[in-house]
Amino acid sequence: MPIIGIDLNRDNPTFEITDFVFWMPQFKNYMQTEDGVMYFNKLQKIANNKIFHSIYGSDWELAMSYCIAHYLELTARQIQTPSGGTLAGIAGGGTHKGVLQGASIGGFSKSIDFSKTMVDSDEAKFWNQTSYGSDLMSLLKTKAVPSIFVVTSGEL
Repeated sequence: MPIIGIDLNRDNPTFEITDFVFWMPQFKNYMQTEDGVMYFNKLQKIANNKIFHSIYGSDWELAMSYCIAHYLELTARQIQTPSGGTLAGIAGGGTHKGVLQGASIGGFSKSIDFSKTMVDSDEAKFWNQTSYGSDLMSLLKTKAVPSIFVVTSGEL
């Protein structure tokens, strides 16, 4: 049974730290450090294998930036978790995280409806862990993503 679909072009233009800092100026000072360069180089490779210019077009640099910022945020959270040489010393680092649905402090309460700003699908769960990731998923929803279909009869 042959599979027919749109050929996804996985060749991306060059993406540098200066491109990232243009879209994410809050990371400028960090990207000027040795650690910042090291993290960018590793995460740029990951993003380049997930975010394709053929999908995002003129929004590709922004999408790459969202992806890298998402991974930086996840890494920053890991850095803040307990560490040590014993299991007791690292306990609590693997706790579940979720989206705040409501908060009350004294007479003040706040509730946020994320259903209008976050993609609610299984493939979005990883990305919805950070605002950068949810922004990336929202941006993806504005694009025509190539899909494949299966031909079950007839000739090619």
